[in-house]
Amino acid sequence: MTRHELNLQVNGAAVHALVEARQSLADFLRDQRQLTGTHVSCEQGVCGACTVLVDGQPVRSCITLSVACEGRSVQTIEGMEDDATMGRLREAFNREHALQCGFCTPGMLISARDIVTRLPGIDETRLRHELAGNLCRCTGYAGIVRAVSSNLAQAGAAATSKPPAAAAFAAFDPLDTGAVEGTAPVEAAAPAAHSGTAQIEESILVKGCDAARLWQILEDTKAAAACIPGAHIDRYDGRELAGGVRIAFGPIRANFTGTATVERDDAARQAQLLGSGTDAQSRTGASVKITYRVSADDKTSDAARLLIGMDYTVQGPLAQFSRSELVRSLVRQLLREFGRNLEKMASGEAVTQAPAAGLNAFALIWRWLLSKFGL
Repeated sequence: MTRHELNLQVNGAAVHALVEARQSLADFLRDQRQLTGTHVSCEQGVCGACTVLVDGQPVRSCITLSVACEGRSVQTIEGMEDDATMGRLREAFNREHALQCGFCTPGMLISARDIVTRLPGIDETRLRHELAGNLCRCTGYAGIVRAVSSNLAQAGAAATSKPPAAAAFAAFDPLDTGAVEGTAPVEAAAPAAHSGTAQIEESILVKGCDAARLWQILEDTKAAAACIPGAHIDRYDGRELAGGVRIAFGPIRANFTGTATVERDDAARQAQLLGSGTDAQSRTGASVKITYRVSADDKTSDAARLLIGMDYTVQGPLAQFSRSELVRSLVRQLLREFGRNLEKMASGEAVTQAPAAGLNAFALIWRWLLSKFGL
């Protein structure tokens, strides 16, 4: 496979390398930089052992393409010897017996550092929720929770001067799906205030119709749902609906089914959806609040803008995915497909139903590669 030049910072040092387009950041760090403190286990973004910082934000390096880190700053556990917060966490992990085999520890420490600098003052329930993306098979988490809790108060003063992590997360896409051409543009909206749920806010430009026409299209809830890959509505009475959405993470497939209520404000052209559902196979539950608003576009009368905000909580085996950047990338790609299908509806073109497999994460990787490198 053709190699590509990569220029980035690794633990503060400038690095120039040749990498394959499909090489993960974890393999690059371990094999080409000999930074073996970044551990690799599941290679599906589930366990968190491979967590590193990219531009100061924790990412799963096993599902992050190395070429997506062009011009970025990457920090591994080896690069945190002089970090005061990490030093306190290491002492606390030793004191509270928060490790046994130690395989999960580098990724756990990096995630813990993010938590204590980003969320000072949180309670144990919230802390356990934030740590859910890092799996430990040895300790039972009690020592880990005690160690991180003991550092939360100390890190509070430093954390208050830093911007919310969501703003930085929006700037980094491990798949760089924004490079995929031929899709409706999606722009990151300003991040909302942080709450106990994961949050995504996006803005879609829909061409070929004005705001009134787009609101009219969205009024047909069943038809609008058919524009979302993997989504379907089985019943809708004007306020309550029942349906589901199918998503595939490579070998992992989820089919969430549930119910929701919809409240529409026609005068303001805005609506709110509150729903919950479960995936029977994995026994994972999810709840979601979606708000959306249609407005005229400032630049052209032949387009409208759809602003979407989503707050969601996932509980169960698939919760590890819910806060990862991969999920944000998937949602951005889903919204691109949604915007493109809305444009088809506005022009009178038929919209093809989403495939049974739903939205596939690995299919997005290959689409990105084909678009960016012409493979």
